[in-house]
Amino acid sequence: MSDERVVLHARELESSGRQGRIFGPIDLDVHARQLCMVHGPLGSGKSALLLALTGRFRPLSGLLTIDGVDAIHDPLEAMQMTSVAQLGDYVRPEDRLTLAESITERCFLDGFPRRLAADRVAAMEETVGFRIEKHVELESLTPIEKAISSVALAMIRPSRVVVIDDADMTVPHSQQSLLFALLERLTTLDDSVIVASVVDDDLIPATAISLSLRSDRPQVVEPLGSEPVPISLAQAALAPLTARGRPAGAAMGDDQVAAPSPTQTPNPDK
Repeated sequence: MSDERVVLHARELESSGRQGRIFGPIDLDVHARQLCMVHGPLGSGKSALLLALTGRFRPLSGLLTIDGVDAIHDPLEAMQMTSVAQLGDYVRPEDRLTLAESITERCFLDGFPRRLAADRVAAMEETVGFRIEKHVELESLTPIEKAISSVALAMIRPSRVVVIDDADMTVPHSQQSLLFALLERLTTLDDSVIVASVVDDDLIPATAISLSLRSDRPQVVEPLGSEPVPISLAQAALAPLTARGRPAGAAMGDDQVAAPSPTQTPNPDK
């Protein structure tokens, strides 16, 4: 549950480039211990907005304060109070690293003492109610474990605002409510806020802020008939372009073995 302190405050916040508006104008107030879920069509500026809300995107106009700091006029201070967990293919944990190696890497990137990381990780494990074995490579985690691990790694250095792009992209629809509940728990660690862009907006928690963006890009694809194209036909059309000659969406063969999910050790205190 959020408290009365406003951590993220924006008024008429917008960004424009040579090709027009990127996002905005946006009015936003996110309180401590609250989620903000950003959704909208492709090209609506979701990723750019996430970066802007951490002081990492230009140009900006309007007003943006992070825990009282003017993020537009003092972006360096704002960046010290914020963290990016995942952003497209540009910022994300390396799949081939183990969780222990990822913790070390994140400490190095954020300038956080490695000797203090163990206590931070233990506090996050206590908060979410489970732990993941440190020797496990991230590529073997389930989608929901990957999403939570990405945010947890970004929170090793205490931050007031943490953002994660496409948080639910690979998480099964049936597990998205659990994902959002775990993210909400993590906000209690530092009385922070977590801003997540999502693909599906039908399971956004009632306690979260739902921010819908729109795109000014003209529609460039239109159907050739009155009936929608079945997804199976669309996949068949793309099959020749699929790597290794296997059609998109084809069943996994006997020679392909799915990576098992790592064993989670339940936290007895939860």
